[in-house]
Amino acid sequence: MTAVRRWPWPFLLLLAGAMLATARLVPAFRLDPTLVLAVFLPPLLFDAGFSMRAAAVRRELLWILLLGLGGSVLTAGVVFGLLLAAHFPFPAAMLLAAVLAATDPVSVFAALRRLHTPERLRVALEGESLVNDGVAVVLFTVALAVVEGRVLDAPGVTGLSVWLTVGGLVVGVGLGLLTRRLLAIVPRSAQIAITIVAAYAGYLLADWIGASGLLAVIALSLILGTAYQPATHHQVHRFWRQLGFTMSSAIFLLVGLQVRLDEVVRVGARLLLLVVAVLLARTLMVMVITSTRADLWPWRWRAGLIWAGLRGALSLALALGVPAAIADQREILTLVFGFVFLSLVVQGLSTGPVFNALGISRQTAVTTVR
Repeated sequence: MTAVRRWPWPFLLLLAGAMLATARLVPAFRLDPTLVLAVFLPPLLFDAGFSMRAAAVRRELLWILLLGLGGSVLTAGVVFGLLLAAHFPFPAAMLLAAVLAATDPVSVFAALRRLHTPERLRVALEGESLVNDGVAVVLFTVALAVVEGRVLDAPGVTGLSVWLTVGGLVVGVGLGLLTRRLLAIVPRSAQIAITIVAAYAGYLLADWIGASGLLAVIALSLILGTAYQPATHHQVHRFWRQLGFTMSSAIFLLVGLQVRLDEVVRVGARLLLLVVAVLLARTLMVMVITSTRADLWPWRWRAGLIWAGLRGALSLALALGVPAAIADQREILTLVFGFVFLSLVVQGLSTGPVFNALGISRQTAVTTVR
């Protein structure tokens, strides 16, 4: 039992689902992509944004934006180019690059806190994950529009990207400010229910106008995360953390139930190419973005940033959101499953030992960063 507890719970759920599917113990089924994006993802993203501490985010905002915004776009572009060079079909290369643009290192955060990782490094990783969640959603929506032929030229891609981003942020900020005022006048017992309604209303309203509903949820959660006194914030945060955990668990299990292990073995060579492409892209991204401030980002911290860039629930949910009409849909889901599976096992289990070997601690932060 002790050995089992060492394994990341998302990995165990993926494995359990895949073993059931491989043994044909569950009937084959398909989830509606709209259902996945509208029901499962808002709680995940709201939980991530609500838990961010405003003061810490303000201190590291530049690096969070550089890593989360610029970094995810750069990573997606490099992965796309490498996959095309490796002779992946254009639709699969574009969708895989977008789906895997978001890091989701939830399984390493507990280890980082136990290791007393420097706060700036930890906040940069958490902030990067939140920002590139939003970027990955926009990239995925644009990539899907291109693959489906709804957008065919550069002006169309640019216009769609801007509308998804600006529209989602406007809806999220506007609804967030309105909800903050409402929370100030309603009884404490009703506040959790109001945040639930606001989160899903933000998603649906933004989606209705053709903007990014998930980006709206992120903006909303960041605003509401600063609307509470500490005692109430803890109560609401605990609810959303539990709901996010439930939805994340459901995503891992549902993806596992739709992918057979023999299918993963069959695409093993392409999966290996995908892993190499993503790791090269993240390495290049971290080195480029941090190269101008080697005093703030010593090589140990850069190595830590690279190694902690896991993929998880958001990538799986976006892969589930690829319509069945896309020619490579089944292989995309299988490759993303395999990538997240390996990421959780290799990086998830080794983060503690790797950070210890690198000597990353609060003590190194004091002596290295001036």
